[in-house]
Amino acid sequence: MRAPLRQAQVLALVLRGYPNKDIAEQLNMSIYTARDHVSALLKKYGVKRRAELMALHVSHARLRKVEQSPTSVGLRSTINGT
Repeated sequence: MRAPLRQAQVLALVLRGYPNKDIAEQLNMSIYTARDHVSALLKKYGVKRRAELMALHVSHARLRKVEQSPTSVGLRSTINGT
């Protein structure tokens, strides 16, 4: 189960804009291992570049935000028709 955790850590750093060298330093791994994890993430999400991976996650984050249940304030205005 170590690989999915490591990929999640690498993904978090990729989404922050870290290059492979910095990812390797942050996670105490070789630059080649960092590169391999990034490549695996690109393949997993079906994209060819880091920018596409970042855009994919930003768009999903926005969708999740829109799909969140309404707050009590939102419910009150809907119930009262205002």
